[in-house]
Amino acid sequence: MNTLLVCINRRTNPDLPSCGTRGGLELAELAESECTRLGLDIHVERFHCLGLCELGPNLKIAPEGDFIHTATQQDLLSVLAGLAAGSA
Repeated sequence: MNTLLVCINRRTNPDLPSCGTRGGLELAELAESECTRLGLDIHVERFHCLGLCELGPNLKIAPEGDFIHTATQQDLLSVLAGLAAGSA
């Protein structure tokens, strides 16, 4: 089973970028609902910091996947569709 890490970190200093303030939480919610809808055997983990806030929001398919920086809902849907196609 793969794990989809979705950074939801919110830095306490609002002057510093963070994934949570750039849509990370919404991406996690979308990932959870889409994985269920598509019947994917993927665990969605709401991660509190991937260390790349300047590039966020950030996603990563663990363990072997690449990071997806400045992730959008469309990016997430494309990744999940690719995983669904590969598991069919």
